[in-house]
Amino acid sequence: MSTSVRKRRPLTASQHKALAAIPDLKDSVFPQVRGSIAASTYIDPARFEAEKEKVFKRTPVIIGPSALLPEPRSYFQQEYLGTPVLVTRAADGNVHAFVNVCRHRGALLCPDKDPVKGARIVCRYHAWTYGLDGTLVGIPRQETFPGIDKKNHSLISLPCVEAGGFIWVGLDPHREMDFSSVRGAVEEDLNALDLGSMTVFDRVTFPIQANWKLVMDTMLDSYHVTRLHKDSVARFFVDAENIVDLIGPHIRAAAARGNFQKSVVCNDFEDARQIMVFAYTLFPNGIVVCSPDFVSVGVLRPIASDRSAIDYTMLINEPPADEKIQNKLRRSFDLMHQTFGQEDYWAAELCDKGLRTDTLKEVQLGGMEIQISMFHDIVEQRLAAKD
Repeated sequence: MSTSVRKRRPLTASQHKALAAIPDLKDSVFPQVRGSIAASTYIDPARFEAEKEKVFKRTPVIIGPSALLPEPRSYFQQEYLGTPVLVTRAADGNVHAFVNVCRHRGALLCPDKDPVKGARIVCRYHAWTYGLDGTLVGIPRQETFPGIDKKNHSLISLPCVEAGGFIWVGLDPHREMDFSSVRGAVEEDLNALDLGSMTVFDRVTFPIQANWKLVMDTMLDSYHVTRLHKDSVARFFVDAENIVDLIGPHIRAAAARGNFQKSVVCNDFEDARQIMVFAYTLFPNGIVVCSPDFVSVGVLRPIASDRSAIDYTMLINEPPADEKIQNKLRRSFDLMHQTFGQEDYWAAELCDKGLRTDTLKEVQLGGMEIQISMFHDIVEQRLAAKD
């Protein structure tokens, strides 16, 4: 019995086209192409610094799913590449992003790791107080700051939009951010999944001793699924042809589950997710994988050339109705913890260690890994772009 409440969610025309293109398992044809990527792509510290500046600080990044702030008057924080980011949902429901730094003495305003409910943000050092729109609303003993104008001491804003069930932020407060890449077709696709209306079941952060691109690579190929995951999710899958599409800089893969039958292809997300998987790589740092009863969301945060973190969130349609459903979801969460943390990200760490021996000049890619090449091509385009 499913743990999800079945609500009709029509697929977009593009999603339905991808689903309809998945062949019966017996008819799968695998691309016969070869490629390679220079090993230095992953281990060169100078390249990592260039990626920080030309990819992550000039591209909207995902800070978290909208489900982390399901109600007005709430906020959370996350550090991203040295920028402490504070995200709020104000009383009017609108989302804002700020540098998470008090305008008084520079203390971090919100140190909490979990989302907080409240109409005000109070600095714990001297109790300077801010509204969720960033305005400075209170200074204790304000008379000791003669002539201060609170309007000139609001929190420092970061460019921010909410789209497709995610909160996207520009990390540079001095740069105007172009959010067009997260609007349009990709937003329509994500809205069809209804991520913005889902609720958080549980979340965890995985620290990973590997370059960020190796972490993304683990999510970008179908070659490893029945091999690396032989002790976890492989029982739900077989080697099958993936239908891969670029949506702007984002990659969508439509893949058959082991129970896929082309004769039952439908136009409803809740039905479709029972027999296939939509997986999205949202450039540059988002991962979405749709399972029958939940959606896995990963938000990648590069830390250093050889260190990354993934904030993993399991989203469900609604809170569990009873203990039986709660227990089933808990088992699913534990399975995903194993699949990602002990298998995918473990493999990324093995690759990072191997490549840092400096014995390989390049890594090899086959036909079931074409998405990796697609992702790296987009990174290269960003690095080559003129200021």
